Amino acid sequence: MKKVEWLIAALFMGVGILCMTISAVSFQSNSLLQFGGYVKTFLLCIVLLVVSLFLMVKLIRLNRKSKE
Repeated sequence: MKKVEWLIAALFMGVGILCMTISAVSFQSNSLLQFGGYVKTFLLCIVLLVVSLFLMVKLIRLNRKSKE
C-alpha cells in the first residue's frame, strides 16, 4: 500500500474510534452541557488530526518532487 492509502486508513480508524467514544460518553449520566464540552474537545482533536495529516501529505509530495 502507498503512504497516502495508509494515511486514509488511519484517518478512518481515528474517526471510528471517535464515534465509539462519543457514543460511550453520551450514555453516561452526565448532563447534556457536559456532553457538549466533550464534543467540542473531540472536534478540536479531529481538526488537529486532519491538519497534521494534510501537512504530512504535503511534505511527502514536496519530498517526491524534489527527488525528481
